[in-house]
Formats: sequence, C-alpha cells, structure tokens
Amino acid sequence: MTERPTRLNRSEEVLPQSERIPRQSNGATPSPSLDERANILLVDDRADKSLAMQTVLAELDQNVVKASSGKEALRCLLEQDFAVILLDVNMPGLDGFETAHLIRQRKSLEHTPIIFVTGISDTDTHVNRGYSLGAVDYILTPVLPEVLRTKVSVFVELFKKNQELKRQAESLRQAHDQLEVRVNERTLELAEINRRLIQEVADRQRAEDDIRQINAELEQRVLDRTAELAATNQELEAFTYSVAHDLQAPLRNILSYASLLHDEAAAQLPAECVQYVDRIASRGKYMERLITDLLHLSLVGKQDLACQMVDLNTIVDEVVAGCRAETSGRQIEWIVQPLPTAPCDPNLIKQVFANLISNAVKYTQPRDQALIEIGQSEVDGQAVLFVRDNGVGFDMKYAGKLFGVFQRLHPAGSFAGTGVGLATSARIVRKHGGRIWAEATENEGAAFFFTIERSGAAPP
Repeated sequence: MTERPTRLNRSEEVLPQSERIPRQSNGATPSPSLDERANILLVDDRADKSLAMQTVLAELDQNVVKASSGKEALRCLLEQDFAVILLDVNMPGLDGFETAHLIRQRKSLEHTPIIFVTGISDTDTHVNRGYSLGAVDYILTPVLPEVLRTKVSVFVELFKKNQELKRQAESLRQAHDQLEVRVNERTLELAEINRRLIQEVADRQRAEDDIRQINAELEQRVLDRTAELAATNQELEAFTYSVAHDLQAPLRNILSYASLLHDEAAAQLPAECVQYVDRIASRGKYMERLITDLLHLSLVGKQDLACQMVDLNTIVDEVVAGCRAETSGRQIEWIVQPLPTAPCDPNLIKQVFANLISNAVKYTQPRDQALIEIGQSEVDGQAVLFVRDNGVGFDMKYAGKLFGVFQRLHPAGSFAGTGVGLATSARIVRKHGGRIWAEATENEGAAFFFTIERSGAAPP
C-alpha cells in the first residue's frame, strides 16, 4: 500500500514518535508561524535517505512534506503549493525524470523549482536530461548537509518573496477595485450633483429672466403712471390757477357792490338786511384770501428755485416782528435760538416760517401766557429747524391730514384760516429736497419740524 504524504509540522503530530525530528534550541529568533512557513516536497522511495534529508532540513524550520513515489508527489502538488521539490531520480514505477515531465505539464507547476537528488553522475547525458525537464539543480548523494540547506533555503526565500509579492499584488488589486468602486460611486454622485446644479442654474436663470421681465413691466407701469400723475398734477394746477384767477374779478365786484350797498343804503335797510350785507362782505373777504392762497400754492409748483446762501436769523426776525405788531395786545413769550446759514430760496423759506409761526400765534390764542419757540435741533444726526408752541395741539392720529389742501383739525369757526398754508409749506420744503412733519399732544401744544436738504431742484 502506498504511504500518504507526511507534513513535518511542529504544531501537528505527523510523524511517528521515532520519525519526529527534534527542534534545535540554540537561542535563535522565534520560529515563524504556520502561515509564514514554506512547503518543501521531499520525494524519495528510500526511508533512510528521506529521514536523513528531513533531519538536515529541520533547521530551516519550514514545512517538509514527504512523498515515497512520483504518483504520490503529483497528488501532493495538486493539494498545495511548494517552494521547492527535492526529487529522487531512481524510484520504482515513475522515476524522477518521468515525474518531472508530468509536473511540468501542469501550467501552475511549470515554474516550481525541482532539485534532482541522485547518486548517478557518470554521464553528462543523465544531467542534461534533468535540466531539459526543468530541473534547477543537481545534488549528488551522499548529501552534504550545508549544501542541501543552502540550496533549499535560497528557493524557500525566493518562494516567500514571491508569495509576499503576490499578497501585495492582491492587496493592490483589491485596493484598486475598491478605489475603482469608490471612483465610480463618486463619479455618479458628482454627475447627479452636476445635473442638479445645471437644473438649479437653469431654474435660477428662468427666475432671473422672469424677475427682469416683471421689473421691466413694473418700471414701465411706474413710468406710465408717473407720467399720468404728472399730467394730472399739471392739469390740476392749471385748473386751480385758472379758477382762482378767474374768480378774482367777479369776487371783487361782489365785494364792491356789498360795500356800496352798506355805505349808501344802510340807513334805509332794515337792521337784519344790514347784517346780511356785512356777512356777504365777510365771506367774500374769506374767499378772497382763499383764492390768494390757492394761487400761491399753484405758483409754488411752477416757480423755479432762486437759491442762495441765506441767514435764516434775518428771515425769522422779519416774520416775528410782523407777528409782534399784529399781536400787541397778547402775552406771548418769544424764544428765538440762533439759526444757521442755509442754501435756499429766501422768499419761499420765509413763507414757510411765516405759515408755521402764524399758526403758532393762532393756536395759542386760548392761552393767557403763550410760548412760541423757534430754533434748530438734531434728529438722527441731521440738522432740523422747528417752530414749537404751547397751544391747543391736536390728536396725532390725524397728523396725516395736516399738510393736505383744505385739511383742518379744528372746527372752522374756532380758528381763522383757509387750510392751505401748511400744504404750501410742505410743497416748498419738498421743493428744497427736505421733509416736514409735526408732533403734538392735544391741549399741550405742537411742534413743526422741517429740513433743507439741498439747494437744487425738487427731488423726483
């Protein structure tokens, strides 16, 4: 019966106790693990020769596998890889040359080193045949231990290096495959991101186009509406000017006839009729003032600014002097702070101060001791002119009506006026590029503020 191949492994009980080769303990580096050891195939039909070579190779601390025939050696080669094959030439059945020939027929074994071990050395033909069959070396018996160990160790180291290269190649292949997978995945991700970006850019472009179109349409509508409003304002101003101008002549006639009637016929008329004539004259004079104010308001819109550097103190002094003369019987305390020099139209700005100061005089009439202050302050870092009084004031929820034409916050019979003065003042201030507003508390007084931003034409 053919003997099965035996592996000489220190961790396994492979050989009988009598065939086990003792481990040499010489303080050398610890033996490599099982996975790091190379396989050496020892093929020889003679047990004594096989044992002798096992003993010699034991110092290499590798896995030595025995086969007692060529057929058994072929079976071993099918089951595992070997670093080197030590093949006896003279064996019954398949000799060493025939075994080598069959080994080389297999593609996976065509590069496995084969060292022939033989005692025949008489002819070169014998050696040449071995080399022609792929042998890498010849060892003649009796075997010299150092020669055997040296030659086998060379192929063991070569085998280990090849195995390491294969492992590295496999690691590189796996790493390459993983990298390729990751690159493919990342490529797909980038392609998807790029697709979304392209879609987003397209959507944003469409949105921007829509916004531009909407802005263009809105701008055109604003221009059209502005042109319509400008035309309407011009028509209204022309109409106001025309009506006010055309009303002056018949109104003067009415006032003249009322005066003649009062002067020449008052003695013959009943007392009640005389009162009617006086009322006609009074209302006619009010209408005359109203027409004059409307004409001033209309002219402000058409009038070009004649700006120059103006000392506002001079203007305020003139206005206050006129008010003092008209209110000589009243107790009014005037506080006039130093005012700056400003680029403005002096006649128009004087009209603003006149309207605001006359309003302060009018609405402080119920006060025994009136207080009117004119000065300059700072609001949000901006120089602001103001006229403040301690008059009747008004409710701030109606402040939006102050600067409209004919808008009054008090009953018409309570205080004189046409309701056009503040509208005229607001138009003058806006024409100077400024703004005007009021702050008040009912029954505690009011303050009117305005700015003069620039001396050029009115802002759009």
